[in-house]
Amino acid sequence: MQPEVRFAKIEAILHAMAERMQQADRRMDRADERMDRAEQRMDRAELRMDRAEQRMQKFDQRLEATRRLVQAGMKIVIQNNVHLKELQRAQTAFLDSLRKGGGNGHQR
Repeated sequence: MQPEVRFAKIEAILHAMAERMQQADRRMDRADERMDRAEQRMDRAELRMDRAEQRMQKFDQRLEATRRLVQAGMKIVIQNNVHLKELQRAQTAFLDSLRKGGGNGHQR
């Protein structure tokens, strides 16, 4: 085989290898770009999740405050019922005393 022909074949092989390397580099660059975009999407998703978690914590705090208000209101209602029963007893006793005695010490 002639040296020029051998060199031409070697040169063709090297050229083909260089082309494949360039194609591989382009594919790798595209993969890197996709990876960068995916990382950006993940960062945005993490920010959204953090904001959602903060909203949930705020909601939980409000819900807890509402629960405490309802409990306090229930205690007040129970106390009012107790006071109302006492007032009813006192009123009944007062009305009974008026019916029986007239109220000023004189009988009818």
